[in-house]
Amino acid sequence: MQYTKLSVVGLLIVAQFLTGPIHAQGDANTLKENTWIVRTGYTNINPQSNNGDIVNVGGQSNFTTTFVYFLNNNIGIEVLAGFPFRHNIYDKALGTGLKIGSASHLPPTVTLQYYFDSSSKLQPYFGLGLNHTLFFKEKASGPLSGADIRLGSSTDLSLQVGFDYELSNNRFLNLDIRKIQINSKATVTNIGNTDLQDVLPDELVFDVPIDPLVIGISLAWKF
Repeated sequence: MQYTKLSVVGLLIVAQFLTGPIHAQGDANTLKENTWIVRTGYTNINPQSNNGDIVNVGGQSNFTTTFVYFLNNNIGIEVLAGFPFRHNIYDKALGTGLKIGSASHLPPTVTLQYYFDSSSKLQPYFGLGLNHTLFFKEKASGPLSGADIRLGSSTDLSLQVGFDYELSNNRFLNLDIRKIQINSKATVTNIGNTDLQDVLPDELVFDVPIDPLVIGISLAWKF
């Protein structure tokens, strides 16, 4: 997480340089209490390269929507929603790299955000959130066909930095970057029904630290 925190700080410094000095109130782009921003776009979830010693988890992209409600000119509460993400799971322990399963997940996240006052068209913000990831539709395949895979849910923190660029009155282009802590526990049973029955025990339980970098590009509307 240290590298991620330094990256977020660096992006915020760049954003401050681009937007110029912070103004207290009254700029054209200053956000107001009770304002809503709705963002809809495409998001990529890219798991960290080291998912542990047993499996690797592939990346996936899908459509997402966020809703932000402003408590005052600078503080917003955001809710992230979207379509399910389907990830492939690959063997690492045996060194084959073969696909051994897949699973879908939903990562609803609630984030407390801080928006800098800005006199330019670029509006930077950062956030600290709480993510709860739910896994479902797990399916074994390849050498593990015949086994059952279950992935436990995960609740942890999320760091966020983002930028809105004004295209026209109340319409923006958004770039959103998050580092989400997702640590799931996988349970594989009935391995005796698979081609790996002579290689692996009938049941395996292991941690899957996914911890993805999440990048989204969206159109946004302010109401």
